[in-house]
Amino acid sequence: MTLGIDVLIDGLLIGVSFAAGAKAGVILTVAIAVEVMFLGLAAAVALSESGAARTSIIGVCAGQAGLLLVGAAVGATFLHNLSGATLEGVLAFGCAALLYLVIEELLVEAHEEKETPTQSAMFFVGFTLLLVTEMIA
Repeated sequence: MTLGIDVLIDGLLIGVSFAAGAKAGVILTVAIAVEVMFLGLAAAVALSESGAARTSIIGVCAGQAGLLLVGAAVGATFLHNLSGATLEGVLAFGCAALLYLVIEELLVEAHEEKETPTQSAMFFVGFTLLLVTEMIA
């Protein structure tokens, strides 16, 4: 349930970001697509380890994709008329929520396993490249 709400909000942010501009929409879509891919993989592994059938695993992953599309459609349809400041506020809240999820959820779980300095460096290099790409493009 929590995963579904997260993916739905991610889709909403994609829709709102395209309302703010194509450049912001593309960058946020790429970032969220990578996030959702890893969420899908994690959900598939967890369901597989719990003994779920392949059809239910595929259904959960397809449901995630559907929720992402629904959220994007709702965001683009109903929130495209927001004023500039309100639109920026929604986007800022969404980006802060994404950063919170990465830091509080994913990195905490990642530290349960032994990690190498290269793995930590790759996370920060990827994050920095995403920010620099947004500033240049």
